[in-house]
Amino acid sequence: MKKYLVSLLLFSTLSSSLPAWAGWLSSCDEGSKEPRPEWVSDAGYSKPGYYVGVGSAEKSDKSKDEQRKAAENNAKANLVQGIKVTVRAQAEQSTRVSNQGVQKDAMSNVSVSAEEELSDLQVKERWVDKETCTYYTLVVISNKSLEKGKREKTMKSRFAMFEAKLAEGTDSDKNRDINLRRKYLEDARELLAETDFSLLSGKLKKEVYEKKLGDALASLVRVASQSKGRMALFAINKDGSLHESVIGKMLDQLRSGNLAADRLMAKCNEKDECISRAKEQGFSMLTLLTASSQIGTSQMGSLKGTLNVSRTVFDIESHKVIKGPDKVSAQVIGWSNEELDWIAAAEKAMQDLK
Repeated sequence: MKKYLVSLLLFSTLSSSLPAWAGWLSSCDEGSKEPRPEWVSDAGYSKPGYYVGVGSAEKSDKSKDEQRKAAENNAKANLVQGIKVTVRAQAEQSTRVSNQGVQKDAMSNVSVSAEEELSDLQVKERWVDKETCTYYTLVVISNKSLEKGKREKTMKSRFAMFEAKLAEGTDSDKNRDINLRRKYLEDARELLAETDFSLLSGKLKKEVYEKKLGDALASLVRVASQSKGRMALFAINKDGSLHESVIGKMLDQLRSGNLAADRLMAKCNEKDECISRAKEQGFSMLTLLTASSQIGTSQMGSLKGTLNVSRTVFDIESHKVIKGPDKVSAQVIGWSNEELDWIAAAEKAMQDLK
C-alpha cells in the first residue's frame, strides 16, 4: 500500500513538471498518417500554373481550430509575398528591357494583396506532423484567376476615375473654364472606351454611361457655341462705394444696346481677372466698365455726388484693347447721402457713352 502511494505521488509530481505540449500528445495521434509531403519538406516547392503558399503553426497554447487558422493565415501571407516578389522581378526585367515602358508596366502590375483579387484562393492540402504537432497548410491560386482579379481591380479603378472626370466636366460652378471642363470630359471618354464592363458589376451598363457622357459633351458644345463671338459684360466697382444696383443698372443698359452681349453675374476686381473669367466661359470679347464715386459739398451747402465711368473693350484672346477707354461722368445733388440718386447718375452716364 505504501509503495502504491509513493508511485502515485511520484507520477503526480512528474505530470506537473511536464512541458505544456505534453497535453497535446493525444491530439498528435490524430495527426496525418501520410508521410511528410513534398510541399512541406521542399522550401522551393512549386506547382505549374499556380502561385503557392505554405504556412505552419506550432501547437503552443492554441486550440486545434486556432492552430489551423494560424497556419492558413501564414500560408496566405506567404503566397501574397511570393506574388509580390514575382511582380517586382517582372518590373525590374521590364526596366532593363525598355526604360520607356517602365511606368506603363508598373501600372499594369497591380498590387495583389486586396481580398477580391484572391477570391479564388483555395486551401489545397493540410498536414499535421505527429512528432512536433506542427500544423501545415498549402494554399494555391491559379495564374489565370489572379490575372482576372488584377484586371477586375484595374477596371474598377478605371471606372471610378471615369466617374470623377465626368463629375468634374459637368460641374460649371467648380470649374468655370469651359476648356477645362472639355478636357475632363475628353479624359472621361478615353477612360470609358478602355473600361471592360464585363469585369464589373452586372448592374453597370456601358450604354448608360455612354449616354451620360454624350449628353454632357453635347451640352458643352451648346454653351461654347452660344458664347463664341459674343460680348461679355463686366464691371469693376473701383472704390467699392457704389451699390450693386447701380452697377447692375449700367450693365443692363449696355446689354440692351447690344443683343450679342451677355452680362456676367460673377464678380471680378482687376482687368486680367475679368478677362480670364470671360475666357473661361467661351467669350471672344469683353466690355469692361470701371466705376467710382466722389462726394463733395457745393457752395450752397448741399452734397454733390460725381459718378466716374470708363468703358474699355478687349479682345479676350490677345488681351488687346479694341476700343477705349471711353470716359464719362455724371453728377447728382442732395442734402444728405440718402438723397443722392446714383441710379439717375448711372442712367445719365450710360446715355453719354452710347
